[in-house]
Amino acid sequence: MKKAFILAISFFLISMFSCKEDQDTQVPTVVILEPVENTEYEVLDQVFIRVNVSDNEVIESVQVSLVSDDSKNKVLPSVDFSVGQKEYLLEYTFDIADSLLSTGRYYFQVEAFDGENRNSAFRYINIRGMNRERTGVFVACSDGSTTDLYFDQNQFTFLRIHQFGKQYQGAVFNQFNQEFWFLPKNNNEIEMFDAVRGAVTFTRVFNSNFPNSFNTIKKDERDVRFTVADIGVKGFNQNQNENYTYLTPATTVVESFGVGDLANVVEEVDRNGGNRALLVLNKNTGARLRAGNIFSDVVDIQFVDEENVLIFCNTAQGGKGMLFNINTTALQSNLFSCDSIREVVKTSVGDFVISTKSEVQTYRPSNGSLTNYLTIGNAVLAYDDLNNQVYVGFGNQLRVYNYRQISAVQSTSMPDNIVGINVKFNQF
Repeated sequence: MKKAFILAISFFLISMFSCKEDQDTQVPTVVILEPVENTEYEVLDQVFIRVNVSDNEVIESVQVSLVSDDSKNKVLPSVDFSVGQKEYLLEYTFDIADSLLSTGRYYFQVEAFDGENRNSAFRYINIRGMNRERTGVFVACSDGSTTDLYFDQNQFTFLRIHQFGKQYQGAVFNQFNQEFWFLPKNNNEIEMFDAVRGAVTFTRVFNSNFPNSFNTIKKDERDVRFTVADIGVKGFNQNQNENYTYLTPATTVVESFGVGDLANVVEEVDRNGGNRALLVLNKNTGARLRAGNIFSDVVDIQFVDEENVLIFCNTAQGGKGMLFNINTTALQSNLFSCDSIREVVKTSVGDFVISTKSEVQTYRPSNGSLTNYLTIGNAVLAYDDLNNQVYVGFGNQLRVYNYRQISAVQSTSMPDNIVGINVKFNQF
């Protein structure tokens, strides 16, 4: 018995050491040869990357990523390489293919994987973003049947540059392609106006009508997204290709839409006006992620941060604000009450400017305060985040205020009632 026990222990020890010998504990070696540390590049430049990778085992793959040193997030899609060698020289030209990257410090992360172990090397670079300046303002004016588009090239002298043959319902200026996207009222199409060519260069017609005014079109710099009543949400990228679709069931419609950094939120309503829901959608695909119930008529959806959304509603008693968390779907009601809401814009300091039936107010989420700002009712709003200025249109009057100041720094009269304002930024 004793002899058998000794044999068993011996076999166990031999097996254990044998397993240790089979286990690979050596990580791959990654040496970045190019680019040179702290080299400066401009947005849209190409960066030549040269890396030596070696290991005692066959290297399965190498991944190259560009990461923001500030946020530690990848700013462009990673590039993956299949290797199948113990020694490998990687040579690749990486495109900094995002014109909206800001000036700052970034780094390349090159990670090698041998099937068991990973190892990374890093190389810092500096990227100079494109110059961004305000180069003009669009103002849409309606006489009740058509809409005239006026443009000011920073002289505060507005000249008519186009007349749409329909009434205005909503519009945005897309920063990426520097074009004006227009939604005709009570119609089933979207038009894109090129201010340089002075003409509509793109029109898309859908078999449906757009829902209520001022809530139908949004942008996130690169893309334009809008709601179509009996379809759902459509999105066009900077090349006018559809890259986003959320389709509603036949029994529901989308009435409001909010664009976030990581996800989007829509208000989906039964066609009979009941069973309202807030749906969280995947940012890139439009896939439905989560849902929460809501019982008020949403006017606008604005993201406070990546996780929390301000829901601006109108009820029989007036306007109110609620806070919706896109991860937990918890809804905090009665943040504030005000007169019925027409339009909302978000400022670069995190405040929200709210146009109500009787005045313009501001809401600051950090302390939950609602403040009276301007005694102007039913105003049309726009915000210049470069100069921290608020554009206010009422009747045919246009005024510009330094944010939180109550004396206008500029004012003018337009030929007809102002129905829309958009600030133009040129980043090229």
